[in-house]
Amino acid sequence: YVITVSCESRGWAKTTSDDEWNIFWANTQSVRHLFNPDTGKRLREDQILNHFPNHYELTRKDLMVKNLKRYRREKERELQFLLKD
Repeated sequence: YVITVSCESRGWAKTTSDDEWNIFWANTQSVRHLFNPDTGKRLREDQILNHFPNHYELTRKDLMVKNLKRYRREKERELQFLLKD
């Protein structure tokens, strides 16, 4: 309901077109089914989804921490490499 009201307040409208849309709001299973390599369906520059591949890597706290720690280690290695010179 909140999403619908917010979109309508901006003057946005629902569409029945398969191609003429800017925001596609769906559950993860629908996104995986519709936008996989077998379907050949790709997003245009002006289209966005509410889910993206591996979104759980950022939305789950345990995985986000794991990724931040990995990023930090990589940056520390890069810094050590630069300081050697």
